Amino acid sequence: MIGVFLVSVLLLVLALLFLAHHRWENSAYVRTIDLIPGVRRKFIVGNVTALPKEIDENLEIVQGKWVKQYGRIYRIWLAFRPFVQISSPDFIEKILTSHTNIDKGKSYSILRPWLGDGLLLASGDKWRRSRRLLTPAFHFQILDNFFDVFNKNAEILCEQLAKVTKTFTPGEFAEDVDVFPFLKKCTLDIICEAAMGITVNAQLEDSEYIRNVHRISEIVIDRFLSGKGMFPDWLYHLTPSGREHKKILKQMHDFTSKVIRERKVEIALEEDLPEVKKEKRRAFLDLMLLANKNGVELSDLDIRNEVDTFMFEGHDTTASAIVWFLYCMAINPKHQALVQEELNEVFGDSDRSCTMEDATKLKYLECCIKESLRLYPPVPIFARYMTEEIELGGYSIPKGTFISLQTFALHRNEEYFPDPDVFKPERFQTNEAIGRHSFAYVPFSAGSRNCIGQRFAMFEEKVLSSTLLRRFRFYYDLDKLGPRKAIPDLVLKPKNGMPLQIAPYLQ
Repeated sequence: MIGVFLVSVLLLVLALLFLAHHRWENSAYVRTIDLIPGVRRKFIVGNVTALPKEIDENLEIVQGKWVKQYGRIYRIWLAFRPFVQISSPDFIEKILTSHTNIDKGKSYSILRPWLGDGLLLASGDKWRRSRRLLTPAFHFQILDNFFDVFNKNAEILCEQLAKVTKTFTPGEFAEDVDVFPFLKKCTLDIICEAAMGITVNAQLEDSEYIRNVHRISEIVIDRFLSGKGMFPDWLYHLTPSGREHKKILKQMHDFTSKVIRERKVEIALEEDLPEVKKEKRRAFLDLMLLANKNGVELSDLDIRNEVDTFMFEGHDTTASAIVWFLYCMAINPKHQALVQEELNEVFGDSDRSCTMEDATKLKYLECCIKESLRLYPPVPIFARYMTEEIELGGYSIPKGTFISLQTFALHRNEEYFPDPDVFKPERFQTNEAIGRHSFAYVPFSAGSRNCIGQRFAMFEEKVLSSTLLRRFRFYYDLDKLGPRKAIPDLVLKPKNGMPLQIAPYLQ
């Protein structure tokens, strides 16, 4: 009797689920989305099974094969959630210049326990207030004060690379060295000093905070790429990785909160110091604390969220940009030599540090950096959540839909970049860029939610790159290793690191 009852209940539940699914399948929302071309959707799972199993094939399929097959706007379903993929400058301009569809939505929620409502994840009035508050921190005059941080850490980076690139004959290439870990430690040192005003010496020593920064990134990536990404936070925190995630986040948040408390005390004490001592370089944390003293209402949690966001956005992204720049230099020795000629013109045989004035003179280096950012944008895809209906390419995109902006595919659009897979820095010389769609190239995003730290990042990249190329030549053995594959983790990273051969640069 009980068995019959349970079977009846099960059949009823299945019938209700079938009816609910049938109703969903025939809803106006689903029918509207499915008017957009895309991979054929399967029952319940959508297109999950069509996605590549290996992460290094993701860009090739999602931003390569499917763009050619379905066009610059297509859709995929991840179970019951649709993502409209766009890689046309016209479509991307419409999204990025919208003053209403500016929310990131739930696709970024996996980062919220770490970053809270910092600038990256905030929306609405909170985002607008934070943006207004933080924009002055990236004024040219303030950025000039960070050049000594860039240069100091660039010199340490060169010293660390020199230790592992000993050669028997001057000018001879050493064996392969994975430069990516060195770059990540260097950019971590820079952002710690710029964001919090503290020195962690990541390039020279280990610390709990450094280990936590690296580990939290690994955990977030694992959650994002695995089935655990579908778990709500309460369920995820019951898993072993969820418990580790929670523990490490507490340690990181405690560290940042401690720095905030100490800087508050130090700033209060500075009120009694001579005026000349108050003119020292201010970290972004200091600028927020001073704004708070001047009547801007920021809680310690607000400040911590912004500092953590700076740490996240200003660390791996810059390391990713520089490692791909070095790769482009290493496989294009002609362009590497031209950059070094320009460096010789600006610096001569001097070993002096790079100033902001020097950085603005390095036009060819800038073209090479921009071209490497075109080929390998640190953020190869980002999303927007539609808070209102929008039309793109003749298709209606309903409210509640996620739109994925495919930067990697956009930058390799042959209509705007002929021979898109070829490294051609001259694309970014002034005469070559005239007439190109202003949204054909968006390595730092664009519109109102563009990267607030893009000028900081470009100066940092120029100083680190110029310092490295004044000291070393870089070479990558394409015949032995093949082209380096890029994997879209939180940022675009080289699969299995970036093994480069390094030799002292002899002028």
